[in-house]
Amino acid sequence: MRERVLAIVNLIAQYVLGAEDSPISEQELMADLIAVGFEADEINDAFSWMETIALQPQTDSTANTPLMNQPTYRVFDSHEQQKLTTEARGFLIKVRTMGLLTDEAQEEIIDRALRSGDDPVSEQEIKLITILNLLSASSSLWLREIDCLLENDWGRIYQ
Repeated sequence: MRERVLAIVNLIAQYVLGAEDSPISEQELMADLIAVGFEADEINDAFSWMETIALQPQTDSTANTPLMNQPTYRVFDSHEQQKLTTEARGFLIKVRTMGLLTDEAQEEIIDRALRSGDDPVSEQEIKLITILNLLSASSSLWLREIDCLLENDWGRIYQ
């Protein structure tokens, strides 16, 4: 079930990113997701999860400092290594090294991932958590970066 909810979150993020010119309503989005084969309960769970993440308080440094000049390097403890796949940890290291996350934002993402359930968190799941964290911090500042993350288009990050 968790994978299906994360798939819905991914689709919602793609709708949001693609709806700059012609935004769609929540009802239209729900109808599209149901037409694709998702259950109403799964869609509601996805919206609830997104709302929970968006409403969690952000630290001032996360909201005011989107880019860092000198990233620090974080060592993952054994519990984090078990919970986050190698690819998920690599993704976090990559976006932190690129300066897209502050130390505080990275810690928030790791904390949310650790609380997400019993199964290991995949790279796709950590991407979605990262995107939701960036959106909740300041959606208008991060649209290009979010688009790049979803499409694995790392070359556009520095343009």
